[in-house]
Amino acid sequence: MMFMAQDYDDVVTLGIGEPDMDTPEHVIRAAMNDALAGWTHYAHSQGDPELRQALSDSLLAAGRDVSPDRIQITHGAMGALVAVMRSLLCDGGEVLTPEPHFPDYAAHVGFAGGKLATVQARFEDGFIVRPDELEAAVNENTRMLLLNSPGNPTGAVLPGEVLDAIAEIAVRRDLFVVSDEVYDAMSFDGPAPSIFDRPGMSERCLVVNSFSKTYAMTGWRVGYCYGPEWLMRELIKVVSYSTASASTPGQRAGLAALLGPKEPFQAMVDEFTRRSQYVYSRLAEMPGLRVNRPQGSFYMFADVSGSGMDGLAFAETLLKEEQVVVIPGETFGPSCQPFIRIACTVPMDRLEIAMDRMERFMKRHGETA
Repeated sequence: MMFMAQDYDDVVTLGIGEPDMDTPEHVIRAAMNDALAGWTHYAHSQGDPELRQALSDSLLAAGRDVSPDRIQITHGAMGALVAVMRSLLCDGGEVLTPEPHFPDYAAHVGFAGGKLATVQARFEDGFIVRPDELEAAVNENTRMLLLNSPGNPTGAVLPGEVLDAIAEIAVRRDLFVVSDEVYDAMSFDGPAPSIFDRPGMSERCLVVNSFSKTYAMTGWRVGYCYGPEWLMRELIKVVSYSTASASTPGQRAGLAALLGPKEPFQAMVDEFTRRSQYVYSRLAEMPGLRVNRPQGSFYMFADVSGSGMDGLAFAETLLKEEQVVVIPGETFGPSCQPFIRIACTVPMDRLEIAMDRMERFMKRHGETA
């Protein structure tokens, strides 16, 4: 869709999944000063010790006791996903994840020699996977469960009781769990619960996170993960032989973000909350659209089947007629063809223009009955 959009003027792009805010100045200046002071060489393959200690302290303040030696710094969250897949799927096996899902999961699993299997999470359930259906999809080849909450593309947050049930399944069926929590700072109804805190998870769960979304640092490419010590010994091997380490200046920027003022980041979360509530209120009134109230992230996943089009045709027609970019649902799995993803990653004035255009579009194409 991004390539098609180049042929049009005054396009409002609701497709890009990154904060539109720049990294705060205090983070940039701290990283620049450290670089001028000589922080430009290789970092330790496990990550800057100061950064790992700061992350450990931050996690402890949130009630999670994770020592620095159980934390691995990576080249973005994707680096953590690559490392865990290559560590645990070296002899094949299946990874089971709810659909809709982040599209890169299939590549990460496939590059490691595994296979991604999916279980459909339904619109009617708020895109919360049903634990019994998840367990029914487990077979002798299943090695891992892969969760994402708050979720991309749905904005759904897995509730505690669902995580309790999934944790019990993982223990009983001897499955490892990877919990992708890169949007955990953007939970609109209080802190998002994590499966890591459930009984039996400390030795069979890896949490993947990143500075990208929480601190508006997508271009710095600094992620991290934490989990059992036995897995850390394997992850550092993959990092050492693939990227050597995460960026040294990027890690210093991450340290500044963790230790410095929190107000700029809270303001960003507040803004995404405001935008998401606004977009939801507008979409919910449009004929032919169905949308769940988002619980986190900055996405919404809308059912457009009432327009008589699938997500791909809808996205192409919306761009041609109204110059608004959205992402077709099929990007996030074959069961998602009736949907589109909307990212609230443009300023409010542009969101208002986009919603006006979509409302006009749906009055032409949506159901009126």
